Amino acid sequence: MLSRLAYCTKGDRVKLENINGGRGAGENVKHLGLSMGDEVEVTDSHRDAGPVEIQNNGRAILVGRELAAKLIVETSSDYYTTLDKMRVGDIVEITKINSEGDIRYRLLDMGLVRGEKTEILRFAPLGDPIEVKIQGFHLTLRLEEAQSIEVKLTGVKINGKGKRGYWFNFSKSEY
Repeated sequence: MLSRLAYCTKGDRVKLENINGGRGAGENVKHLGLSMGDEVEVTDSHRDAGPVEIQNNGRAILVGRELAAKLIVETSSDYYTTLDKMRVGDIVEITKINSEGDIRYRLLDMGLVRGEKTEILRFAPLGDPIEVKIQGFHLTLRLEEAQSIEVKLTGVKINGKGKRGYWFNFSKSEY
């Protein structure tokens, strides 16, 4: 399953697959001595803040949180969290709605039910609200509503909005 390096936990062994970022992100990865196809082990990760420490060929490397979020990896472990902690382009499956009362019923009526796949489309400049795509329509959720929705990461959309050339993709031949 594709995930982001920033979502990995201590002890995960992952394979670097792609970079969901611009040329600067690609250059930063090169300067760290990493290349696509490398298998690395996560030796320290704090999921919410700080760098991710990985081990590559016996060498410890610190990867900043923003760069780690742009590094797409192949992993065997599942990542569970709430909807507000996901990134643009993530595809998630809803596992639980923790709201109560009228808000819970409104969320359920809008299609936010267990097992439904949802894609994160965008965040407002200050992080609230969040726009998601569910069952073919766009839905905007307040941050407090998104915090009450538990999800499981099922995939990462590699090319953002699908524009050609919008993301900078590395292939093994470029290294």
